[in-house]
Amino acid sequence: MATITIPKKINKKLELFIIRAAYQVLSDPDFRLELSNKAKRRVRQALTSKKKTISFSEIKKKYC
Repeated sequence: MATITIPKKINKKLELFIIRAAYQVLSDPDFRLELSNKAKRRVRQALTSKKKTISFSEIKKKYC
């Protein structure tokens, strides 16, 4: 089996990325909760809808 050497700088960045990702998942209060049937239906409708959507950044610019 071949050994791969990764520079320490990249290795540290990768380590920090993994730690942040794990923290985000584990600190999410909704982690492992299921969506209600109503919420699932609304998500499906939004995904199949032909209506124009507005990004969060556009909403933020308009109201903040």
